[in-house]
Amino acid sequence: MDNQTYARYLLQLMGEEVDSNEADIEEAQFYGYFQMYMPDGKGVEATFEPLEDGHAYLQKILQIYKMLDPEDFSASAVPGYFTSKAANVPNEILIDYGRQFIQGLKDLMLESSEKTDTVDSVDYLLGIKEIKIVPSGSIDGIREQYDPEIYEKIFDIISEQKAYDEPIEILDEAYYSIACDYWISYYLQWHRYRLSGDPFAAYFELYRRGYSVVFSENKLYIGP
Repeated sequence: MDNQTYARYLLQLMGEEVDSNEADIEEAQFYGYFQMYMPDGKGVEATFEPLEDGHAYLQKILQIYKMLDPEDFSASAVPGYFTSKAANVPNEILIDYGRQFIQGLKDLMLESSEKTDTVDSVDYLLGIKEIKIVPSGSIDGIREQYDPEIYEKIFDIISEQKAYDEPIEILDEAYYSIACDYWISYYLQWHRYRLSGDPFAAYFELYRRGYSVVFSENKLYIGP
């Protein structure tokens, strides 16, 4: 199945009319696609049925629905993104997830070093001076002063690993729009990139508990 055939299949799931003579369907048409199955994910399995590795995608995406609170969808106004209320997590657990995340990224950089120059990124991660837990509401201000090295290198690595003509690529914007977070998107599609490990697993554990992560000033900041 090519990505345009898959795109037409998805449009049918959305209840939209599909013209077989229509010009190429773009990824942007599926922005917010997974929100259609909020809050419990019922019916989302049909999304992946045509894909040979659909089960792997399904098992990952179901995790994002499990973090939702059905009560948040009982009113007329409902959440537009997949977010979670911050849990009261002890600092030592948050720091441990932070350490796991840093180690996962180190492993990713080292694995990718033959295709991409990751020396500076590895040095940056080795030089992280502190994992700092910050109060609620302060993480967005820190994000404005983020260190770009890791973010840009991860983007380069993933771009190198993508097969842009495979069917799942048509859902790239749909995955991004789950949380407007590329790292959540990468976590949910990780097997697609044919890389070992699961470097964003710890990041997702923080996210589903209501926490954000920012690399800034040679520190890893974690906050609700």
